[in-house]
Amino acid sequence: MTESELIKATTATVQLGDLPVDGYMMPNGEFRAGIAGASVLLGHGKDWFNRLASRSPNKLKALQDGGFTGRVQAVVIPREPGTRGASRAQTISLKDLTTLITVEALSGNKRAIALQAAFTLGGLDALFRDAFGMPQQSRDDRRRFFGMTYDEFLQVLADNRAELEALRLPGDDLYYPESKE
Repeated sequence: MTESELIKATTATVQLGDLPVDGYMMPNGEFRAGIAGASVLLGHGKDWFNRLASRSPNKLKALQDGGFTGRVQAVVIPREPGTRGASRAQTISLKDLTTLITVEALSGNKRAIALQAAFTLGGLDALFRDAFGMPQQSRDDRRRFFGMTYDEFLQVLADNRAELEALRLPGDDLYYPESKE
């Protein structure tokens, strides 16, 4: 596939609390996630998603049973004017990312369980605020709320302090230094 055949996407870092994921917006407005970042988010190496079919056929089957399409869309991110070339990325739909998180949570991945719990609590909080006519949280408050919720669930799920440290992602302490106490 040549660069001219790739879809040009806009990119942004999506902050899930203090967990960054590469986000992409397609020309039609669809949001997608980078597969390398999604793999790291779930505690795997950047190439985990690409090796799923060959190394974990049962997991791939479980994903497909959960509605996972596996449709990877290559995108190109144009560089600033005056620079050469462009970056490329492989992306999946948000629905497929949700299925990845769900299947990983069902298989016992503690990061995925904590992510799912934080998303659920954030969604419930927003719906309850709406039902009671309360203002929604600001973007910064939502990020902080998500990060604190994620961290709380990790602490509950970890069997011991060493496991908790292994579940943390790089940079966690930069945003929530009190969680190390």
